[in-house]
Amino acid sequence: MIDIHCHILPEVDDGPFSLDEAIVMARLAVASGVRRIIATPHQPAWDQTAMRTILAKVQRLQRELHLANIGLSLSIGCELRLGPELLLDSGNERMHTLNRSRYLLVELPPAEFPPYTEAVIFELQLRGLVPIVAHPERNAAIQDDPERYARLVERGVMGQLTARSLLATADRRTRQTAERLLKYGLVHVLASDAHDADERAPDLAQGLAAVARIVGRQQAEAMLYRIPEAIWSDRDLVGHLPQPATQAERSKQWKWLPIKLF
Repeated sequence: MIDIHCHILPEVDDGPFSLDEAIVMARLAVASGVRRIIATPHQPAWDQTAMRTILAKVQRLQRELHLANIGLSLSIGCELRLGPELLLDSGNERMHTLNRSRYLLVELPPAEFPPYTEAVIFELQLRGLVPIVAHPERNAAIQDDPERYARLVERGVMGQLTARSLLATADRRTRQTAERLLKYGLVHVLASDAHDADERAPDLAQGLAAVARIVGRQQAEAMLYRIPEAIWSDRDLVGHLPQPATQAERSKQWKWLPIKLF
C-alpha cells in the first residue's frame, strides 16, 4: 500500500516530536502493509525554502530507516492550506506536490468552505495541477452541505478519505459523512493522515477492511494501491476514477441514506 498523506517527519509540524517516534511510526506502517509514504507536513503557502528543508528531512529519515532495516520508501509532499495566497505565482508548484507529480494535497479550514475555494481550485487546475482535498469528511461545512464539495469533484477535483474516519472510534458525524462520500464516489484515495504512533498511527489495514465492507474489495484496493500508485508515478487518472453519483441521486438520499455502524 501507498500512504499519500502522512505527517511522519519529526520536528516539523504537529507530527512526531522525535526521530525515535518517527521510526516507530514507520514500523507500524510497514506492519499494516504500507511500503511507500509521501511525507506531507503542513504548509501555509507556497514556500520553496521550506520545501527544500522538508526534502532534506525526508532524505535524513530515509537514511535512518535504511540503517534500521525498515523496508519503507519515503518521498516528499506537503499538505498545503487552501487560501487566496495560492493565487500568487509560486515560482515552482511542483516543489509542493506529491512526489513532484501534478497532484497537490490541499486542506480546507476545519469548519469552513470559504467563498474563495472554487476560484483558487480553478486557478490551480489552470496551472496543470490536480487538487486533492484532504479529509473532506471532517470539514464541518461539508458535513452540513456535502453538495458544495460534490461540485468540486464534478469539476475534476479529487478527495482523500482518512482511514480513521471509518472506524468505530471516529466521531459519529465524521463517520457518517465519510461513508456517504464513499458510497457516492466522491472520494478517491484512502490515506492515514497519521501524526504519531498512538492515537493517530499510520495503520491503513483497518481502513482497507472498512472500505471493502462498504463498497467492495476492488474499489478498496484501488484507493490504496492503483490510485496512489498513479499519483506517485504522476500518471493521468482521467477516466479511471469512480463516476460520482448524479446531483439528482445525491439530493434524494443525502439525508436519508442509512448508515450501518460496524
